[in-house]
Amino acid sequence: MNSFINVVHKYDHINELTPEIMHELIEKIVVHAPDNSRGYRTQKIEIHFRFGVAVATAVADSREYDKKRKAA
Repeated sequence: MNSFINVVHKYDHINELTPEIMHELIEKIVVHAPDNSRGYRTQKIEIHFRFGVAVATAVADSREYDKKRKAA
């Protein structure tokens, strides 16, 4: 845990996410196969941070993408 805190302090004021920062903070990104079972596409994405501190999960939903595209 101390190693993670040291890395985070190193990047206290990030203005731009660079490949170097990503490699130091993120262990892996898992993009799951798309799911079309409900009549629209969703896709689960997991971000595994280094040092075992957290896993962030998001679901991309095609309905939200379509709404934004129509509004533009």
